[in-house]
Amino acid sequence: MKAAILKEAGHFEIMDIPVPEINSNEILIRVLVCGTCMSEYPQWREGQRINEILGHEPVGIIEEVGNNVRGFKSGDRVSGLLQNAFAEYTKADPSLLIKIPDEISDVEGILEPWSCLISGAHRMPMDYGYSFALVGCGYMGLGMLQLMKQAGKTIAVDIRDESLDNARRFGADEVYKPDQVPVKYIVDQWNNEMFIKGVDVVAEAGGGSHTLELAGKMVRPHGTLSIIGFHQSGGRRDIDMGLWNWKAITVINAHERRVPVQMGYFNEAIHLIQAKRLRVKEMITHKYNLEDLNKAFSDLKEKPKGYIKGYIRIAEK
Repeated sequence: MKAAILKEAGHFEIMDIPVPEINSNEILIRVLVCGTCMSEYPQWREGQRINEILGHEPVGIIEEVGNNVRGFKSGDRVSGLLQNAFAEYTKADPSLLIKIPDEISDVEGILEPWSCLISGAHRMPMDYGYSFALVGCGYMGLGMLQLMKQAGKTIAVDIRDESLDNARRFGADEVYKPDQVPVKYIVDQWNNEMFIKGVDVVAEAGGGSHTLELAGKMVRPHGTLSIIGFHQSGGRRDIDMGLWNWKAITVINAHERRVPVQMGYFNEAIHLIQAKRLRVKEMITHKYNLEDLNKAFSDLKEKPKGYIKGYIRIAEK
Protein backbone atom coordinates (compact mmCIF):
# COMPACT_ATOMS: atom_id res chain seq x y z
CA MET A 1 0.00 0.00 0.00
CA LYS A 2 0.99 3.64 -0.37
CA ALA A 3 1.74 5.57 2.83
CA ALA A 4 3.19 8.99 3.60
CA ILE A 5 6.20 8.47 5.86
CA LEU A 6 7.83 11.41 7.65
CA LYS A 7 11.45 11.01 6.52
CA GLU A 8 12.89 14.31 7.70
CA ALA A 9 11.74 17.64 9.11
CA GLY A 10 9.17 19.14 6.75
CA HIS A 11 9.12 16.23 4.32
CA PHE A 12 6.76 13.30 3.88
CA GLU A 13 7.79 10.66 1.36
CA ILE A 14 5.27 8.39 -0.37
CA MET A 15 6.43 4.80 0.07
CA ASP A 16 5.12 1.31 -0.62
CA ILE A 17 4.78 -0.66 2.61
CA PRO A 18 2.82 -3.78 3.60
CA VAL A 19 -0.87 -3.51 4.44
CA PRO A 20 -1.28 -3.73 8.25
CA GLU A 21 -2.09 -7.18 9.56
CA ILE A 22 -4.94 -7.44 12.04
CA ASN A 23 -5.51 -9.83 14.90
CA SER A 24 -8.85 -11.37 15.85
CA ASN A 25 -9.85 -8.28 17.85
CA GLU A 26 -9.03 -5.62 15.25
CA ILE A 27 -10.49 -4.09 12.11
CA LEU A 28 -8.71 -3.22 8.85
CA ILE A 29 -9.87 0.03 7.26
CA ARG A 30 -9.37 1.34 3.73
CA VAL A 31 -8.91 5.08 4.21
CA LEU A 32 -11.04 7.40 2.07
CA VAL A 33 -10.16 10.82 3.48
CA CYS A 34 -8.16 12.20 6.37
CA GLY A 35 -8.22 15.74 7.73
CA THR A 36 -5.07 17.76 8.36
CA CYS A 37 -4.69 19.11 11.88
CA MET A 38 -2.52 21.90 13.29
CA SER A 39 -1.61 19.65 16.23
CA GLU A 40 0.49 17.59 13.81
CA TYR A 41 2.10 20.60 12.13
CA PRO A 42 5.03 20.87 14.60
CA GLN A 43 5.60 17.11 14.32
CA TRP A 44 6.01 17.58 10.55
CA ARG A 45 7.86 20.90 10.61
CA GLU A 46 10.32 19.85 13.33
CA GLY A 47 10.63 16.19 12.38
CA GLN A 48 9.36 14.94 15.73
CA ARG A 49 8.08 11.59 14.41
CA ILE A 50 10.64 10.47 11.86
CA ASN A 51 9.78 7.22 10.01
CA GLU A 52 6.19 7.34 11.25
CA ILE A 53 2.80 7.75 9.58
CA LEU A 54 0.74 10.68 10.84
CA GLY A 55 -2.97 11.37 10.38
CA HIS A 56 -5.68 11.01 13.04
CA GLU A 57 -8.84 12.39 11.41
CA PRO A 58 -9.83 9.68 8.90
CA VAL A 59 -12.97 8.32 7.36
CA GLY A 60 -12.75 4.89 5.77
CA ILE A 61 -14.44 1.69 4.66
CA ILE A 62 -14.04 -1.51 6.68
CA GLU A 63 -12.07 -3.99 4.59
CA GLU A 64 -11.64 -6.86 7.03
CA VAL A 65 -13.02 -7.73 10.46
CA GLY A 66 -11.28 -9.86 13.09
CA ASN A 67 -12.96 -13.10 14.13
CA ASN A 68 -13.87 -11.80 17.61
CA VAL A 69 -15.30 -8.45 16.44
CA ARG A 70 -19.04 -7.90 16.68
CA GLY A 71 -21.18 -5.01 15.47
CA PHE A 72 -19.14 -4.14 12.37
CA LYS A 73 -18.88 -5.74 8.93
CA SER A 74 -16.96 -5.29 5.70
CA GLY A 75 -18.30 -2.30 3.77
CA ASP A 76 -19.28 -0.21 6.81
CA ARG A 77 -18.09 3.39 6.56
CA VAL A 78 -16.52 4.53 9.82
CA SER A 79 -14.79 7.33 11.66
CA GLY A 80 -13.29 7.39 15.13
CA LEU A 81 -10.12 7.68 17.14
CA LEU A 82 -7.72 6.25 14.58
CA GLN A 83 -4.03 6.81 13.92
CA ASN A 84 -1.57 6.33 11.04
CA ALA A 85 -4.20 7.38 8.50
CA PHE A 86 -2.12 9.19 5.87
CA ALA A 87 -2.01 5.83 4.12
CA GLU A 88 -4.24 3.63 2.01
CA TYR A 89 -5.00 1.36 4.99
CA THR A 90 -4.95 1.57 8.76
CA LYS A 91 -6.27 -0.64 11.55
CA ALA A 92 -8.17 0.00 14.76
CA ASP A 93 -9.78 -1.45 17.85
CA PRO A 94 -13.58 -1.59 17.26
CA SER A 95 -14.22 0.32 20.50
CA LEU A 96 -12.65 3.35 18.80
CA LEU A 97 -14.92 3.29 15.74
CA ILE A 98 -18.34 4.67 14.90
CA LYS A 99 -20.46 4.03 11.81
CA ILE A 100 -21.25 7.02 9.61
CA PRO A 101 -24.82 7.29 8.29
CA ASP A 102 -25.24 7.31 4.51
CA GLU A 103 -26.58 10.88 4.41
CA ILE A 104 -23.34 12.27 5.89
CA SER A 105 -20.61 12.88 3.32
CA ASP A 106 -17.01 11.76 3.71
CA VAL A 107 -15.78 15.23 4.68
CA GLU A 108 -18.63 15.69 7.15
CA GLY A 109 -17.56 12.35 8.60
CA ILE A 110 -14.24 13.86 9.75
CA LEU A 111 -15.63 13.86 13.27
CA GLU A 112 -12.60 13.77 15.56
CA PRO A 113 -12.32 17.59 15.76
CA TRP A 114 -16.01 17.88 16.52
CA SER A 115 -15.81 15.33 19.33
CA CYS A 116 -13.16 17.57 20.92
CA LEU A 117 -15.23 20.73 20.44
CA ILE A 118 -18.43 19.21 21.77
CA SER A 119 -16.54 18.00 24.83
CA GLY A 120 -15.26 21.54 25.36
CA ALA A 121 -18.75 22.98 24.94
CA HIS A 122 -20.17 20.59 27.53
CA ARG A 123 -17.51 21.63 30.02
CA MET A 124 -18.25 25.35 29.77
CA PRO A 125 -21.41 27.08 31.06
CA MET A 126 -23.79 27.48 28.10
CA ASP A 127 -26.62 29.27 29.87
CA TYR A 128 -29.07 31.04 27.56
CA GLY A 129 -28.60 34.79 27.73
CA TYR A 130 -24.86 34.56 28.39
CA SER A 131 -22.39 36.43 26.22
CA PHE A 132 -19.68 34.38 24.51
CA ALA A 133 -16.41 35.48 22.95
CA LEU A 134 -14.09 33.55 20.71
CA VAL A 135 -10.42 34.56 20.33
CA GLY A 136 -9.01 32.88 17.21
CA CYS A 137 -11.24 32.06 14.24
CA GLY A 138 -9.59 29.12 12.51
CA TYR A 139 -11.35 25.81 11.97
CA MET A 140 -11.64 24.88 15.65
CA GLY A 141 -12.63 28.41 16.58
CA LEU A 142 -15.36 28.57 13.96
CA GLY A 143 -16.60 25.18 15.08
CA MET A 144 -16.86 26.36 18.68
CA LEU A 145 -18.56 29.53 17.45
CA GLN A 146 -21.34 27.44 15.90
CA LEU A 147 -21.85 25.65 19.20
CA MET A 148 -21.77 28.83 21.32
CA LYS A 149 -24.14 30.82 19.14
CA GLN A 150 -26.90 28.34 19.89
CA ALA A 151 -26.90 29.64 23.47
CA GLY A 152 -26.30 33.39 23.31
CA LYS A 153 -24.60 36.46 21.89
CA THR A 154 -21.25 35.75 20.22
CA ILE A 155 -18.23 38.00 19.77
CA ALA A 156 -15.34 36.90 17.52
CA VAL A 157 -11.77 38.22 17.54
CA ASP A 158 -8.98 37.51 15.05
CA ILE A 159 -6.10 39.35 13.38
CA ARG A 160 -7.11 38.35 9.83
CA ASP A 161 -9.87 40.07 7.87
CA GLU A 162 -10.79 36.82 6.11
CA SER A 163 -11.15 35.02 9.45
CA LEU A 164 -13.49 37.74 10.70
CA ASP A 165 -15.52 37.49 7.48
CA ASN A 166 -15.81 33.75 8.14
CA ALA A 167 -16.91 34.41 11.70
CA ARG A 168 -19.70 36.68 10.45
CA ARG A 169 -20.73 34.01 7.93
CA PHE A 170 -20.95 31.38 10.65
CA GLY A 171 -23.08 33.50 12.94
CA ALA A 172 -20.95 35.85 15.05
CA ASP A 173 -22.95 38.86 16.25
CA GLU A 174 -19.88 41.10 16.50
CA VAL A 175 -16.34 40.79 15.11
CA TYR A 176 -13.17 42.69 16.02
CA LYS A 177 -9.46 42.73 15.48
CA PRO A 178 -7.54 42.47 18.79
CA ASP A 179 -6.77 46.19 18.97
CA GLN A 180 -10.39 47.08 18.21
CA VAL A 181 -12.13 45.14 21.00
CA PRO A 182 -14.43 47.65 22.78
CA VAL A 183 -13.47 48.65 26.29
CA LYS A 184 -16.78 47.27 27.58
CA TYR A 185 -15.44 43.77 26.87
CA ILE A 186 -12.12 44.31 28.64
CA VAL A 187 -11.49 43.94 32.37
CA ASP A 188 -7.75 44.27 32.92
CA GLN A 189 -7.59 46.33 36.09
CA TRP A 190 -9.65 47.20 39.15
CA ASN A 191 -12.36 49.79 38.50
CA ASN A 192 -15.83 50.69 39.67
CA GLU A 193 -17.39 49.08 36.61
CA MET A 194 -15.66 45.73 36.94
CA PHE A 195 -18.86 43.74 37.46
CA ILE A 196 -20.68 45.22 34.45
CA LYS A 197 -17.83 44.74 31.99
CA GLY A 198 -16.32 41.74 30.28
CA VAL A 199 -17.77 38.61 28.70
CA ASP A 200 -19.41 35.70 30.53
CA VAL A 201 -17.57 32.93 28.66
CA VAL A 202 -14.44 33.37 26.54
CA ALA A 203 -13.01 30.55 24.41
CA GLU A 204 -9.36 30.86 23.36
CA ALA A 205 -8.68 29.03 20.08
CA GLY A 206 -5.53 30.71 18.80
CA GLY A 207 -2.92 28.56 20.52
CA GLY A 208 -0.52 31.40 21.41
CA SER A 209 0.48 33.62 24.34
CA HIS A 210 -1.11 36.68 22.72
CA THR A 211 -4.50 35.00 22.31
CA LEU A 212 -4.39 33.68 25.89
CA GLU A 213 -3.56 37.17 27.15
CA LEU A 214 -6.46 38.80 25.33
CA ALA A 215 -8.90 36.06 26.32
CA GLY A 216 -7.88 36.51 29.95
CA LYS A 217 -8.61 40.23 29.72
CA MET A 218 -12.00 39.75 28.08
CA VAL A 219 -13.54 37.32 30.56
CA ARG A 220 -15.58 39.03 33.25
CA PRO A 221 -14.90 38.59 36.98
CA HIS A 222 -16.16 35.15 38.04
CA GLY A 223 -16.59 34.28 34.35
CA THR A 224 -15.18 31.29 32.49
CA LEU A 225 -12.12 31.04 30.26
CA SER A 226 -12.07 27.91 28.10
CA ILE A 227 -8.76 27.01 26.43
CA ILE A 228 -9.41 25.04 23.25
CA GLY A 229 -6.28 26.20 21.42
CA PHE A 230 -3.37 23.80 20.95
CA HIS A 231 -0.60 24.78 23.40
CA GLN A 232 1.40 21.55 23.48
CA SER A 233 4.21 22.88 21.29
CA GLY A 234 6.09 26.12 20.87
CA GLY A 235 7.41 26.39 24.41
CA ARG A 236 5.98 27.96 27.53
CA ARG A 237 3.18 30.52 27.61
CA ASP A 238 3.27 33.81 29.50
CA ILE A 239 -0.01 34.66 31.22
CA ASP A 240 -1.06 37.31 33.72
CA MET A 241 -1.83 34.94 36.58
CA GLY A 242 -2.32 37.90 38.90
CA LEU A 243 -5.18 39.16 36.72
CA TRP A 244 -6.75 35.71 36.44
CA ASN A 245 -6.46 35.21 40.19
CA TRP A 246 -7.85 38.64 41.01
CA LYS A 247 -10.87 38.18 38.75
CA ALA A 248 -11.60 34.74 40.29
CA ILE A 249 -12.23 33.25 36.86
CA THR A 250 -12.81 29.58 36.15
CA VAL A 251 -10.22 28.24 33.69
CA ILE A 252 -11.02 25.10 31.69
CA ASN A 253 -8.49 23.20 29.61
CA ALA A 254 -11.02 22.01 27.06
CA HIS A 255 -9.17 18.97 25.75
CA GLU A 256 -10.65 15.49 26.09
CA ARG A 257 -8.55 12.54 27.24
CA ARG A 258 -11.32 10.14 28.37
CA VAL A 259 -11.67 7.84 25.39
CA PRO A 260 -15.16 6.42 26.16
CA VAL A 261 -16.47 9.93 26.80
CA GLN A 262 -15.02 11.21 23.55
CA MET A 263 -16.59 8.36 21.61
CA GLY A 264 -19.95 9.46 22.98
CA TYR A 265 -19.34 12.91 21.53
CA PHE A 266 -18.81 11.35 18.10
CA ASN A 267 -22.45 10.26 18.29
CA GLU A 268 -23.54 13.74 19.34
CA ALA A 269 -21.64 15.28 16.43
CA ILE A 270 -23.46 12.96 14.01
CA HIS A 271 -26.84 13.98 15.44
CA LEU A 272 -26.01 17.70 15.15
CA ILE A 273 -24.87 17.30 11.55
CA GLN A 274 -27.98 15.30 10.66
CA ALA A 275 -30.14 18.01 12.23
CA LYS A 276 -28.27 20.63 10.15
CA ARG A 277 -27.21 22.51 13.26
CA LEU A 278 -23.56 22.40 12.19
CA ARG A 279 -22.32 23.70 8.83
CA VAL A 280 -19.38 21.37 8.33
CA LYS A 281 -18.96 21.17 4.54
CA GLU A 282 -18.45 24.92 4.23
CA MET A 283 -15.54 24.77 6.66
CA ILE A 284 -13.54 22.09 4.84
CA THR A 285 -12.20 24.13 1.98
CA HIS A 286 -9.05 22.59 0.50
CA LYS A 287 -8.65 19.11 -1.00
CA TYR A 288 -5.26 17.45 -1.58
CA ASN A 289 -3.99 14.11 -2.85
CA LEU A 290 -1.71 11.96 -0.69
CA GLU A 291 1.21 12.96 -2.93
CA ASP A 292 0.50 16.62 -2.02
CA LEU A 293 0.71 16.07 1.75
CA ASN A 294 3.73 18.36 2.22
CA LYS A 295 1.83 21.16 0.47
CA ALA A 296 -1.20 20.43 2.63
CA PHE A 297 0.87 20.82 5.80
CA SER A 298 2.53 23.98 4.53
CA ASP A 299 -0.92 25.45 3.88
CA LEU A 300 -1.92 24.70 7.47
CA LYS A 301 0.42 27.52 8.46
CA GLU A 302 0.37 29.76 5.40
CA LYS A 303 -3.42 29.70 4.96
CA PRO A 304 -3.94 30.49 1.26
CA LYS A 305 -6.94 32.58 0.31
CA GLY A 306 -10.19 30.93 1.32
CA TYR A 307 -8.50 28.36 3.56
CA ILE A 308 -10.26 27.10 6.69
CA LYS A 309 -9.39 23.41 6.79
CA GLY A 310 -7.75 20.95 4.42
CA TYR A 311 -8.20 17.23 3.90
CA ILE A 312 -6.47 14.45 1.99
CA ARG A 313 -8.49 12.39 -0.48
CA ILE A 314 -6.82 8.99 -0.47
CA ALA A 315 -9.46 6.83 -2.17
CA GLU A 316 -13.02 6.88 -3.46
CA LYS A 317 -15.71 4.60 -2.08
